[in-house]
Formats: sequence, C-alpha cells, structure tokens
Amino acid sequence: MKTLRENPVLYYHLLGATRHRWKRQPWLYGSAVIGIGAFYLFTLQLVAYNNPLIDVTLGLSLFVMCIAAPLMAYNLFSSEYEKQTWESLALTRLTAREIFWGKWGAALTRVALTTVLLAPFLLTPGRATHYTVVAAFVALFSWGALLASAGLWLSFKLKRTLTSAAALYAGQVFALLFFPMLYGIISGGSEPPGFAIRWVQSYADGFYAWVISLLTGTAIFFLNPFYMASELRYLDMPFDWWWGLEDQVAYIDALSYMLWGYAQAGVYLALAWLFAGLTYRGLKFSWRK
Repeated sequence: MKTLRENPVLYYHLLGATRHRWKRQPWLYGSAVIGIGAFYLFTLQLVAYNNPLIDVTLGLSLFVMCIAAPLMAYNLFSSEYEKQTWESLALTRLTAREIFWGKWGAALTRVALTTVLLAPFLLTPGRATHYTVVAAFVALFSWGALLASAGLWLSFKLKRTLTSAAALYAGQVFALLFFPMLYGIISGGSEPPGFAIRWVQSYADGFYAWVISLLTGTAIFFLNPFYMASELRYLDMPFDWWWGLEDQVAYIDALSYMLWGYAQAGVYLALAWLFAGLTYRGLKFSWRK
C-alpha cells in the first residue's frame, strides 16, 4: 500500500477534494465550520457542567457518528460513475488494491478524526472507569468503521450517490429502531433482554450467552450500539441502586464476562472487514489489474 504522498487517490480524498471545495465555496464551508464549532463548544460545556454518565455521552457520540460516518463514504465510488471519471481512472497505472486503500483509507481516517473530536465527551464523565471509557472509544470507532465500510460497498454496488445514501440511512433506521420495536411487539412486552443474562458467571458462559442471543433474537438488542451504551453505564454505578445486591452483582459480573462493549466492537469491525472485502473483491474483478 502506498503512502499518502504516493497514493493519489488517498491524497485526493483526504486533502485535494476538500481544498477544491474551499476554493469554490469559501463562505459556505466557512459558515458551516463556525456554526458546527459553536454548537460543539456549547454541547461540550453542557456535558462538562452536568457530568452525565457514560451512556449519555456515548449515546450522543453515537448519534453524531450515525449521521457523519455515512457522509464519509457514500459517494466514493458512485461519484466516479456519475462524473464519468471511472474510465479515466482505469487508464492510470493504479492497481485495484491502491484504489481500494485510497478510498477506504480516507473513510477510516475521517472516522478516526471524528472519534478524536468526540473524545472530550467520552472523557468528561468523572465517574467512568477505565474499562467503560476504553470500551466506549473502541465501540464508537468500530461503529463508524462499519458505517463507512457499508457506505463504500453500497457506493460501489449501486453506483448512485442518492441511492447509496438513502439505503445506508434507511438501513440504520431498520437495524437500530424498527427491528427492536418488532421484537418488542412479537415478544408481547415481556422481560427486557438484559435481565436474561444474570446466569452468566464465567467467560465461557459469556460466549454461550452471545450464541444464545443469536438464536433467540436478543442479539438485535445486544448488538445495538445505543442499547450497548445504556447498559455500559451499570459498570460505573455504585452498589446503591434499586435492585437487590445479589441481582446487581450478578448483572455487573455478567456484563463483564460478556466483555460488554468490546464484544460489540469486535462484531462491528468484523462486519466492516466483510463489507470492505466484498468491495475489494468486486473492484478487483472489474479492474483486472
């Protein structure tokens, strides 16, 4: 894989395209940066003043990532087709690997920068432990990488920018909102899925719990990043909330043995690699270099 200076695709998507946009519409992008910056500082001030738990700050960061990450990759290939520059790119000496890493590397770099920008929100809660903070960082980046990789694949497969964006945002609505609602309707509003893991007392039980969640459908909740964030806060809470002490300790142990936060991040990264692999396979087949 070529470096930033040696890979023109990576250089263009990271620096070249942005520089050209600033030259064409400086007032528009300047106003956007000032507005977003002011809102960022205002939100950070609210978080620092109220000192919420990790579930609030991670949920806020995930919401931003759900909106921003698709914008980083949904047009990386479709714009080539719409601008009719794909044939011109084929005449260069660039290989399929270099083109793929140029586009995917640019998307992952943007996701990493977004994660860094959201770092103050994740580090603000004073009651957060090292476990939950690191898990929050890893899960946030992994979820962004999954969205970017899915957007990259949709952009290559559908070849239409608007269609790719619509499919990516609609997919998030179905995965994060519609499917959990459907599970709740079918189950008749029975016991929340989190209560069912209190039997986990070892890492082996934690592994079986994940397998069982795939078979019973509760993985719809467990792999939901917002549900993951809501349950992650229990690892930071003192022993004084409304459950009995035995139930509380059992539930915290179950979350720990299931590697809560890290396990979800691993699944997100695995799916991101899957979408990236499908994109590279299709690109290599069509490029034939």
